[in-house]
Amino acid sequence: MDSIAALAAETTPPPAIGGSGVLLAALAIGILFSKRRTPTATTTGRPGKARTAWSLLVGIARALWGIARFYGGRELRGEPRSTATFLRAGVPLTTSAKTQAPAVAMASIAVAPPRVSLVKTPRRAPSPWARNAASWIETYRGRGATALDRTVRTALWTARTAGRAWRVLKAVWAALRAVYAVVAPIVATLARVARMWHCWPYGARGLARLAMTAAALGLAVPAWRGRTLAGLALATAGAAVLAHRHRPKPPSDDAVYGPRLWAILRDDLKLPEDEPREQWLALPEKLADAGARIVLRLPWTFRGSDLERTQVTDLINSRLPGEWVGRYSFTGEHFTAVYTHKPPAKPKAPDPECPDVVDFFAEDIQEAIAACKVGEVVLGKDQDHGIIVRRLDGETPHWALSVGTGGGKSTFNMAVAVQLIAQGYHIIVVDPKRSSVKPLEGIPGVHIYGDPKNPQDMRAAIEWFKDEIDARSYVKDKDSEREFPGLLLLIEEANEFADISKEWWDDNRKTKDDDDGPKDRAADTIWSDVASAARLGRFVRGNILAVFQDLRDQALGGKGLRNLFRLKYMGNFTVNQWKNVIGTTPVPDSVNKAGRMMVVEGNSNLWVQTLYGPGQDLRKWAMEHRTAAGFDPAAGLFGTPPERSPERMPYLVRVASRDNGPHGPLGASEGGQESETAGRMSHDGADVTALEADVTGPRDRLRLIPGQAGQDGRQGPAQDPTAPPELLPLAEVARRVGPEQGVPKYDTLRQHKARREDFPKGVEINGKEHFTVAQIVAYYTPQENRA
Repeated sequence: MDSIAALAAETTPPPAIGGSGVLLAALAIGILFSKRRTPTATTTGRPGKARTAWSLLVGIARALWGIARFYGGRELRGEPRSTATFLRAGVPLTTSAKTQAPAVAMASIAVAPPRVSLVKTPRRAPSPWARNAASWIETYRGRGATALDRTVRTALWTARTAGRAWRVLKAVWAALRAVYAVVAPIVATLARVARMWHCWPYGARGLARLAMTAAALGLAVPAWRGRTLAGLALATAGAAVLAHRHRPKPPSDDAVYGPRLWAILRDDLKLPEDEPREQWLALPEKLADAGARIVLRLPWTFRGSDLERTQVTDLINSRLPGEWVGRYSFTGEHFTAVYTHKPPAKPKAPDPECPDVVDFFAEDIQEAIAACKVGEVVLGKDQDHGIIVRRLDGETPHWALSVGTGGGKSTFNMAVAVQLIAQGYHIIVVDPKRSSVKPLEGIPGVHIYGDPKNPQDMRAAIEWFKDEIDARSYVKDKDSEREFPGLLLLIEEANEFADISKEWWDDNRKTKDDDDGPKDRAADTIWSDVASAARLGRFVRGNILAVFQDLRDQALGGKGLRNLFRLKYMGNFTVNQWKNVIGTTPVPDSVNKAGRMMVVEGNSNLWVQTLYGPGQDLRKWAMEHRTAAGFDPAAGLFGTPPERSPERMPYLVRVASRDNGPHGPLGASEGGQESETAGRMSHDGADVTALEADVTGPRDRLRLIPGQAGQDGRQGPAQDPTAPPELLPLAEVARRVGPEQGVPKYDTLRQHKARREDFPKGVEINGKEHFTVAQIVAYYTPQENRA
């Protein structure tokens, strides 16, 4: 304990020494900042003791007075520089020349505008020399290649390292900028407070001086230095907090823009220069606020004409940020103009759009269908959700449909067909697609021809339709009051049907006789029948609904069918499809949505969401209405639609059905098949009928696949697997087999048949040579694969 006390006695200064130090410091400050110093001895003589004592007392008094002024917050020299008192801050009495901003020369403001290129500078491409050098470095393998490789790697590593260092420096610089954004306002506030020292209250200045003296004394005494530093740190932190809280706010918009705007408005309104702005113009604190209002009082001499109002509005919009609109009032005690932010433009109303789905069985749709007259069809709903009805009569007796895959054309055809069935129409369908109106099969009065293997049936249906129209036209000419039941020809995939019909026509076309003798008819006559039926059918309730992908004349025999289909439906279309079917420009934007179709009638276009309903439900609805009306399939017709030929199995299906085993289709070859595939008959001149002798017992065990029998379940002669191989024209063989089995197209086959001596020999039927599929396939099968 004695050692601790002794150590404390050594480190703690005696009170006398501390007090004397403070007194000496105060005396030094008083002597230093006193107005007059103690007079020194003159050369005339040495002063007496009384004078010396008096001078010492006067110096002590002056020192004490200087100490009192110093710690009282007074100016140490000269007169007060502000109106501050002991407890109240003041404002500067005079403005120092240093605080006045020097006049700015106009030449320093009117600098030339920077040159800004409106065209982006193209990025410099590597020169051919640089590309060649890089290529040489990558491909060089001679002497020094290792050293060159290392040098290049070192250069690349240096470049990457420099890039990383640059990114690190950028990150450090960003961090310093963030710190500066926090510290700068505090430092600026402290500097502003320090610059206003002469405006502080005297008491605050005295306390600051006393604190600085205490800090200096604490730093001078080693024993107090730690506590002094801690106190200074706390004081600095407190000052920073206070500076951040009381940092100067940016000037309001009223202070920034008000005087400038008033200087011009005052002259425009012809007001005296001494009129205070506060009585005439009021700006909000923040012009950007949503509810900001600019209030302008107007003199009685302000007439308020459109020109005057426009001038004031243009001035405000040119001098203030934002866009303002004014409301003038000339009633009451004062005329006023109140400007507010121009309201944003109302968003454009969404374009009307068709409904996503229109149910065929909806109540309003069923009511519209029930109200339709004969020949009227409910299509769906338009963009205003109104029900759209069109007539298969008058100016639009025939409709053309061109819809891309997945556009809903099959459902559209079903919806139109069932409505016409309910009105007593007969429906003739030509459908190579074989699926559009499949659910309607079996309904009385609906005849579907869709077997692509029997194009003659589809052609016969169209020819019968044309003959029926001719008969009706003849009767109508004799009896103008005669009415006929509706007859609709529905052609699905008309362009596909055109190709199939063209192939059949090329193989089976007939000749016509003229003065020079028989001549071949080059053009397919089926489109002449369609065009003739379309022209005459509008008067005898004969209508056509056809689906086209290309409605140009050259694609359909050059009969001008596009002009006969005045009403067209487009959906999910492309630009080329629009040009091929409609042929007008500009091409509208397509809407890729199932059931969304554009009704094109002349020059008018209308988007419609067509009706939708499940196929079986539509069939059931049509059957109910057909039965309720007591429909007679033969009533009103002059003839009977042609019968359909037995359905013909595709070649691959027939081949897959041949089976030597009791169950699977991949058994050993049946009797007679080896002779066919080996080409013996084609090269040895054997007759096809001779193959019947090679048919063995295993053929009796053949299994039929579903659909191989006739429509009534009986085995037709063309589908009987025990019958001789089917004899076909060369064009039909080419169409059935195709290039996937190595058989070329029909034109090439015909050339080979005429030029090659080893080409298989066929059987002549009705003056035309026929072949089996096996003959042609075996001929084009490589020799090593025939076994």
